Amino acid sequence: MNNCEKIIFPATIGGQARVAGFFFPTDDTNPKGVVQICHGMAEYITRYEDVIRHFNLEGWHVAGLDMLGHGESYLANEAIGMPKGYFGAGKDAMAKTVADIMKLHQKAKERFGSNLPYILYGHSMGSMVARYIYSTPEYASEFKGFVFASTSAPNPAVGMGLFLSSFACLVGRGAKEGKLLNSIAFGSYCKKIPDPRTVFDWISMDPNEVDKYIKDPLCGFMFTNEGFRAMMTMMKFIQSKKAYSGASSAQALMPYGADDPVGGYGSGVEKIAASLNANGHSKIRTINYGAYRHELMREPVREQYLKDLTDFFELVVG
Repeated sequence: MNNCEKIIFPATIGGQARVAGFFFPTDDTNPKGVVQICHGMAEYITRYEDVIRHFNLEGWHVAGLDMLGHGESYLANEAIGMPKGYFGAGKDAMAKTVADIMKLHQKAKERFGSNLPYILYGHSMGSMVARYIYSTPEYASEFKGFVFASTSAPNPAVGMGLFLSSFACLVGRGAKEGKLLNSIAFGSYCKKIPDPRTVFDWISMDPNEVDKYIKDPLCGFMFTNEGFRAMMTMMKFIQSKKAYSGASSAQALMPYGADDPVGGYGSGVEKIAASLNANGHSKIRTINYGAYRHELMREPVREQYLKDLTDFFELVVG
């Protein structure tokens, strides 16, 4: 993208680790605000090119971070041997990645100004990160609104996943691919698709989009055991009573496709929204796009999806 500005800065995990952040300024002389994107698992920010372009055309600046083990942040740390799908060692690795995201947020305020409203848009794993921030008061107060797109359903197996990933790390396999955990996490995702063509058919109905994902060397890779431990630790928190009771009072939108296994085919997303509303967070709204899969921005409904997002942003900033 011609308006892409990349910055590299030290990662919170320390050592020689660095992370890559991006700014995409709008040409609009009277910008409406800033949308900060949290990308999903095994992908990266510039893969959101069409989304970013739409936001820019509608008058929004955009910022985003490639999390450790992803995209340009993976490439920046390749020389020090950091693998893909790795946020660092230890149970607090995801908390440190969230700290990286908030560092980028501060840099975005320096780049675009602190007087503009900021909205956090997270997709898939990024929606879980956004929910973590939403339930952390000192972080949540930085954002006027939130989007938790194609988010995960409540998962009772998180405890087992955390145990298995922690054990793998304990026996020295933290930086190795988490093959068992990957099979447990994603093995059933195509079960409702008749004659799936690939193991990634669940991400989109469009075979061309699936093929582009598979062919991209920075997409679809397997997480390390440490990566799974970090993600399971985050999931344990965001589906806890503490997260629901301590969540922000800001407006939040939860869009999903009814054929997306990540959100429990819609029922899990509605359950999360109901739980938040039951805890007094009545500004939660869901949108069910019908029989579409995980990546709504790459489904036939993409134009309506993007319009609904910017309509929500307009509503938030009032």
